Amino acid sequence: MRSIVSVACCILTVFVCFILSGAVRAAEGRFGILTDAHGYSADGRTLVPLRPIAEWLGADVSYRAPRITITLATTVVGLTVNSANATIDGRAVTLSVPARVYGGITCVPLRFVAEAFGLQVSYHAGEDPEMNKTSGIPLVLLSGPGKTARVLVHEEPPNIVTRVLADLENTSQTEGAGVNSFSFVLGSYGFDWILQVTRIHSGYFMSLVPAQWGEPYFDTPGLTMTFNTNAAGVYGYRGGRWVYIAGFQDVPSYDYWVRELGIPAAVARELGIQLQHY
Repeated sequence: MRSIVSVACCILTVFVCFILSGAVRAAEGRFGILTDAHGYSADGRTLVPLRPIAEWLGADVSYRAPRITITLATTVVGLTVNSANATIDGRAVTLSVPARVYGGITCVPLRFVAEAFGLQVSYHAGEDPEMNKTSGIPLVLLSGPGKTARVLVHEEPPNIVTRVLADLENTSQTEGAGVNSFSFVLGSYGFDWILQVTRIHSGYFMSLVPAQWGEPYFDTPGLTMTFNTNAAGVYGYRGGRWVYIAGFQDVPSYDYWVRELGIPAAVARELGIQLQHY
């Protein structure tokens, strides 16, 4: 079911995150997904990064600790890290909660940004009426003057999501064995931009496998792009980086196979994998 998040009344308390350091451009990928903006669902609140969204709107963002200033045309917004006090064109505004920091990313209420810049915001809990490319991933749909963008919502903070996706983007995966084996880079198949990072359990998490068949399918032209919405993939932190381990199309799964993959049985159960003795 889809629930609309408006400025006046929100079912969820939605936040925006600000990346404190480094010049980050608003990278808009396929299907209008802001690839640098990683939403975060925690304690009944949804968070999304400010700098990519502000720059997507065409705003200038500056940070002089602890003050953040956002300028869009004639509108100037100011806020302070760890404070609930802000200003819109000099008018004092109180945030519903103070700005919060997650691994170098500061978060503020989205309704404040929507009020300041006139954004239309809707929250889609695993359903997007305009596209099926995101499968069951929750997302926030943002509408500004003449433009629309999507921000995927994860179950871990954006700094962790950034690391996971960066690792997967540069991971080469080998499938099959012998003459039937083939390799491909996970990033070229969507693992680095259309993946939801769910709750991490002892260095593992489970998510849908975002296979991009046809863009390309191992350099085979002419195939229609679709996404695998049936296979759940297990991802783990191994050798100092995040890697894709395996896809689980059958539930329950045999316990011997989980052991062969190196996933502890207790962790598999935490991930929701039903183990079946072979």
